[in-house]
Amino acid sequence: MVYCNECGKKNDDDAHYCTKCGNYIAESNSFEKNIERAAEEFGRKAEQFGKMMEKRAREFARSMKERADLKTKQCPACKTEIDHAAMYCWKCGKKI
Repeated sequence: MVYCNECGKKNDDDAHYCTKCGNYIAESNSFEKNIERAAEEFGRKAEQFGKMMEKRAREFARSMKERADLKTKQCPACKTEIDHAAMYCWKCGKKI
């Protein structure tokens, strides 16, 4: 069935004109196909967006880990993790 764009009446698939209002409806079928194509395209783009965001999330997590690793260093005397800017170890008191 093909629906009229003007009045919404159902018409036979092979109808060129609406039986209720006389509107030319041969293009109505392509309107429905355009909606289907747009929905499929939207789905593809949403999937691409999801993959891109997943990739960026992994990159962000990796960069945050790298930043966290830069914020600490190890005391050479007692091997305790200390802040990268510390001048003295908080655990053993040795100068870094």
